[in-house]
Amino acid sequence: MRIRRAAVAGLLLGALAASLAGCGIEPTEVVEVGQPAQGVKRPGVTTPEVQLYFGFPGGVQMVPRPAEAAVTAEEAVLLLMAGPNEAEKMRGLYSELPRTGGRLVVTPAQDRVTVSLPLDVTRLSPLARVQLVCTAAHNGVPEGLRPEEVRVDLTGAGKKVPGLLCDKKYDAPAVAPAMPTALTP
Repeated sequence: MRIRRAAVAGLLLGALAASLAGCGIEPTEVVEVGQPAQGVKRPGVTTPEVQLYFGFPGGVQMVPRPAEAAVTAEEAVLLLMAGPNEAEKMRGLYSELPRTGGRLVVTPAQDRVTVSLPLDVTRLSPLARVQLVCTAAHNGVPEGLRPEEVRVDLTGAGKKVPGLLCDKKYDAPAVAPAMPTALTP
């Protein structure tokens, strides 16, 4: 009787080990997507980055990108006008700013930033305006002001939309990209 119990227990353990070992998922090659991880920032050490605002379902979302040095408002707006990179697009980010071939000039002053575009700024969508205003206000901010206090004037095609502030009501909740789940046999 003991031998029979030991044999049954051995069979059950063997079947359990076989089912756990082979669930039918084949190994795959490494698939590279997006930029490599940047690591954790050390407390008290500031690393330069540019803050860009892209559209996201429900509003806009701030996207930090690493930079070599401090970024001016003009450099940031030029990066914004180029649109989201591939990794950002995969996260659902987009831009409502039209592609332009003309000259873009960003002029910071004591308490404001003027963004001059080669297009009629009154025809920009509310989301496109927020993208421009928040990006200009959060990069190369005039001294002593918080980004929320910086007034941004948009000009272009002989028209002007003055005194805009980065409006936080358009901020979309931050959403982490979905992680793939493991398939079970």
